[in-house]
Amino acid sequence: MSLLSLVLTLRPRRAAELPSALGRAAHAALLAAIGRVDPALAQRLHDEAGPRPFTCSSLLGMRAAGAVQPDLTYTLRYTALTAELADLLAGLFPPGEAEVELDHVAFTVEVAASTAEAHPWAGRTTYEALAARWLLAQERPEAQISLHLASPTAFKVGGKAQPFPLPELVFGSLLEKWNAYAPLAFPEETRRFAAECLGVSRFELGTHAAPFKGEGVVKFGAVGTVTYAALNRDRYWLSLIHVLAEFAQFAGVGAGTALGMGQCRALTPPAPSPKPFAGAQDDRTSG
Repeated sequence: MSLLSLVLTLRPRRAAELPSALGRAAHAALLAAIGRVDPALAQRLHDEAGPRPFTCSSLLGMRAAGAVQPDLTYTLRYTALTAELADLLAGLFPPGEAEVELDHVAFTVEVAASTAEAHPWAGRTTYEALAARWLLAQERPEAQISLHLASPTAFKVGGKAQPFPLPELVFGSLLEKWNAYAPLAFPEETRRFAAECLGVSRFELGTHAAPFKGEGVVKFGAVGTVTYAALNRDRYWLSLIHVLAEFAQFAGVGAGTALGMGQCRALTPPAPSPKPFAGAQDDRTSG
């Protein structure tokens, strides 16, 4: 196993007011948990530059007047992009034993789901299996690919933030992470195929704020669904696009994926926008 999406069901030990965005706290909690088992790995994950081999969601669930309640449960998701980290993450939060601290509030772990049967956002696989599903398929790949952007998603372009999920930005981001960690790299021309041969055919997106506590910074990103249509149905290149679309569940999309942004997964078949993985107020547009 080299790819893991782990969904934790958490219960707070006490009622407490918490910030709406806890991606940075979730990031700190993950590194703290890894540090208790493998301090060297935790330090390496903290220090290394480039694409991170993990993602973190924010804390998800209903709150009463901004406060989490001990009679309710909440959801937190972590993913891993390497075998070393996936193997560690799989046993890092044993239900009934583990505790996660977010912004000085302790939560007990009640469930740790790692399969799609246990939770739709959970899963485990390998790079080889993910690629083989499309590259060795007998049928021609579908010409449409739909993605659900479940938390604010944005991209760094020329020193500026671009919230609209243009195909070359989405699949370029996924290609960068795939080539950073997969045993077999995909051609850089995949990015060019996305730019020249994929178009946005449908979208239902809102602009959501992603505040970062302690930084005085509010970042904005897109949340909702977007569908891409292939203008060129070349089987090989379109298969690579489908592989990357499925990889999004583990890798996230765009900037800040280790801090709660860019939570994403493919929708099959293409569908209208579902309820978001992370709720927020938005200014909604569609096309």
